[in-house]
Amino acid sequence: MSEKKFSPVRFRHPIRVVNLCFTIVLLCSTLLTWRELAVLENAYLSSQRNSLDTIAAALDRHLQYGVDRLLFYRAAMEEALAVPVIKPSDDALQTFSTQRNNEGWLLNVNNQRGVPLRGVSDAYVEQNAFLTREDAWLNRELSAASEFSYLLDSASADPGLQRHLFYTSRAGFYLSPRAQEQEEARIRSHYHRLVNHPYFSAHAKRNNPSRAVRWTHSQSPVHHATRSLTASVPLDYEQRWYGVLAMDFTVDAMTQFLLESLQEDHDADVVLYDSRFQVIAATRSTVNRAHLLTAEQKAKLAGMMKHATEGDYRLGTRFISWARLRYFDGVLVRVDTLSQSAKGEFGKITLVLALLWLLFTGMLIFSWVIIRRMVRSMYQMQNHLQWRAWYDTLTRLFNRGAFFERAKKAALRCHEQNEPYAVIQLDLDNFKSINDRFGHQAGDRVLSHAAVLVSQTLRAQDIAGRVGGEEFCIMLPGATVAEAERVAERIRARLNAREILVAQNKTLRISGSLGVSGAKEEGNYDFELLQSVADGRLYRAKQSGRNRVCAHE
Repeated sequence: MSEKKFSPVRFRHPIRVVNLCFTIVLLCSTLLTWRELAVLENAYLSSQRNSLDTIAAALDRHLQYGVDRLLFYRAAMEEALAVPVIKPSDDALQTFSTQRNNEGWLLNVNNQRGVPLRGVSDAYVEQNAFLTREDAWLNRELSAASEFSYLLDSASADPGLQRHLFYTSRAGFYLSPRAQEQEEARIRSHYHRLVNHPYFSAHAKRNNPSRAVRWTHSQSPVHHATRSLTASVPLDYEQRWYGVLAMDFTVDAMTQFLLESLQEDHDADVVLYDSRFQVIAATRSTVNRAHLLTAEQKAKLAGMMKHATEGDYRLGTRFISWARLRYFDGVLVRVDTLSQSAKGEFGKITLVLALLWLLFTGMLIFSWVIIRRMVRSMYQMQNHLQWRAWYDTLTRLFNRGAFFERAKKAALRCHEQNEPYAVIQLDLDNFKSINDRFGHQAGDRVLSHAAVLVSQTLRAQDIAGRVGGEEFCIMLPGATVAEAERVAERIRARLNAREILVAQNKTLRISGSLGVSGAKEEGNYDFELLQSVADGRLYRAKQSGRNRVCAHE
């Protein structure tokens, strides 16, 4: 085609570069912010894990201390069974003999010191398969219990977990420093709860052949109105099972311990589970929650506990840290929700990072819009200036300089490929008189009309330009003189076939004279020479009467 437009890809190339640069900057800033958030999240999880480890270690120390005391008391009882130091007085034994058939009885070994023994009747003992009251062993156990009562009287509850120590005998009596029962029915009811509590039956030889410490979580055997975690050990001597020593850790005390361990972080959810994932103790923020962990989450946690003693994982918007206890078959779990995390120091830092990223992104987008508009305007201006440098603004054909530059390049290619090309020189007839009679606006209209007709007649590879006031030149690559002559004739006929409106109520039919030359026919590929030859033939056509084509001498 005679008129060329700049490629949209070339025009948008700078915009694409700007878009690419800003996209890279945005991605880099996002990745860096994400990396910082990931590091912050790891630090947060590490902080939560360390906090939970501290609580678990403190709880383990309390439980270990309690279990050590329990084992110490068992050793004292075993020693008292082996070598009695204090024996019950004759009055005490006589009192026992007279009361042993009562529904409930109380025996003070020493009125000044020691914890009184409380027991049930022989009939009650005979009715229970776990119980036995054999006189051959009874005096020895009463002597050991008397010595142990002095230890119980001097034992103090731990201020942190408020432990309660007590001894339940298979011979139908118990020792408890906290017991206040005086009435026979209440003593019998209390003993009944003790021997029917899971902690007692757990130490039957078939249930605990290793005679190790056992933990039970249920209603307190001492204070049935509260729940507790009970550690217990069997008392054996010479292959005989005498009874059970137990220590009671109340759930309320353990809950208070967990709350105090959290220090200032009271919003966190810390829960102590047993091996079956039943809640033992929990912080107050968790008490009103029906399901802190679902069944699937508990199953996943149980699977993780088989391979590690501690860990953490993220579950949606919650961070879950866990640690197994060493002295109790349970697990301590800490759950932090997103809303809870946002209130802490890490949440504030995360919020600041997010706001900074949003601010930076907003500034980046604003800068991208401004720079994109500037680049677009600059290249539009450059494209417009370049177009004006190459094209004639009136006819929208190549101007003289651009036409000769492209025509010479096309002529060189034809020469290299040994192909013909032809040149057509066109001049509008009597154009000066049109300007004189109707004005320059009419002349401009005639030039524009002629350029359109020329462009519509040519092929895409042909080159056309305005080389003078009313002169046009056309270069036809691959065309011979005969073919160019036919093209020139079509142009002449189309110019002369139409009338154009040059003034109000005034039309005009224009004509043109054309000269044609060809490289093969002239034996020369020099474009300027062929253009000069075509220009000479153009004047011969004018001299012959105008409105005609001249292709030969």
